[in-house]
Amino acid sequence: MRKILSYSRAASTLAASCFALACAGGNGSGAQANGGNSAAGGATGAMGGATSGGPSGTSGSPSGGAGIPQEVPPRSPPGSCGLDKPAFCEDFEKPSPGGRGGDLDETIWAFSRWGHETRQHFVRIPAKTEADKLFPPFFCGKPLGTVKFGEDVVSCDGTGVDGLTSHQLNEVYDDQADFAFNSMMIRQMFDFTGRTGTIMVDVDAKVNPLNLGHGWWVELWVTEDPNPMPYHEAPGVLSYPRTGFGINLQGLNTCPQGREATEISRAFVTKDFKILHDYPGWELKHDSDTARCIKTQDQKLNRFKFLIAQDHAEVWASDFDDALNLHRIATIENFDIPFSRGYVHLQHSQYNARKDGEVTGSQTYRWDNIGFDGPSYAMSRSYPVPDNDQPDIDLAGGRMYGYYLTDKTPVVVPIAKVDLGNAATATLNFDYLAYVGRGLVFALNGGPSHTFIVPSFGDDRGGIRTFTVDVPIGEVINGDNTISLMSSPGQTENDKEEVVGNMELTLSDK
Repeated sequence: MRKILSYSRAASTLAASCFALACAGGNGSGAQANGGNSAAGGATGAMGGATSGGPSGTSGSPSGGAGIPQEVPPRSPPGSCGLDKPAFCEDFEKPSPGGRGGDLDETIWAFSRWGHETRQHFVRIPAKTEADKLFPPFFCGKPLGTVKFGEDVVSCDGTGVDGLTSHQLNEVYDDQADFAFNSMMIRQMFDFTGRTGTIMVDVDAKVNPLNLGHGWWVELWVTEDPNPMPYHEAPGVLSYPRTGFGINLQGLNTCPQGREATEISRAFVTKDFKILHDYPGWELKHDSDTARCIKTQDQKLNRFKFLIAQDHAEVWASDFDDALNLHRIATIENFDIPFSRGYVHLQHSQYNARKDGEVTGSQTYRWDNIGFDGPSYAMSRSYPVPDNDQPDIDLAGGRMYGYYLTDKTPVVVPIAKVDLGNAATATLNFDYLAYVGRGLVFALNGGPSHTFIVPSFGDDRGGIRTFTVDVPIGEVINGDNTISLMSSPGQTENDKEEVVGNMELTLSDK
């Protein structure tokens, strides 16, 4: 594993293209301080539309795409989030503290994390101000200080794109000298069937001005399934959604406005857990060399408008100092999106920022006025499986939030206050770190066991993957439930790092 980790960090020097490298992750062990190879540095596959039977002979089956929920009246008046006919709008004016997402309302949002230390995956250490680093972060308008897990997603006052004070969502983390990201998913479905749909986002879309492949940036993803943490390729991460698309705003270091400006660096489409299209930013269509970029500044919001159709997309955005005046920064032709209804994700990504220019490894992004148009649908009811709460193995003041699994003793976790209602279907949505061919065995409420097998798609590089798996609705009960989790039989010394995290049970009505 040390050799794999060394390769990962050496490969990271390949300038701005490294965000798309298939670098291996850090050498990790969970409960064992020095144990075994890491699945993040080895062969982790993805669900390919097939699972195999668990100990009971039944199987968890893959979700084949979300059904169409019931249409409901729009939840926001015209003009909300800069939209004439908003189907969804979130302005973060009403904090809803508690749960995985801090002040996020988790009936509306799902919040997920990925990060790891040298010897442990699914772990976060406190984010801290570093006096000897450049570009120190601010959190809720103040110097960062120290922010612990659970205090890192907060709604507080900031200056909006209109120059007025408004509540914004601040989220921060330390990248722990490797790749890490936060992901926020809107539970309401975005529908662009037969039309061009609009997604609006306000965020201070800054990048590391000294970036040669390392730093901080934001991304937009839309996935057909409610997968936690969809992504393309990054060190330790290969969480291609079954079907989805993503737009990366990392910048290419070539903007006429200077290196504090940003632009689209890549646009991706996935199908069957594989990259269908991967368009570098320089291959996109631009109105002019200057128009492709926008000026950014910490704590100053840019406004983005994403116009999405199945065959093409346009991205419009504003400079931080003229935030209400949007211009087109790119047109994505031949986008070839293989679905037309899905779930919107906003993501804050970092890759070992300290490596380029001795900048801070802890950074904050501020989000506001996130919305989209189109039909307004009822939201599925989702129930997060509680995160692990064990301290990090290196005693760095952090917390492990995923569960390390063995084939000997199951981990049993509650799922509280489930409202079965008129639910017709149920899914488990989760991130999974394991080798190809290994299985996640799960059972609800002491019922039959189901085994999800990690298959290979001809890509056995290491990294977490993201899945949505159907479960029998008859095994879910009204009220408090439990789920047991363990590895499939035959776990070897090389399989010590089988970890599951960011898990939710989701119910959809008839």
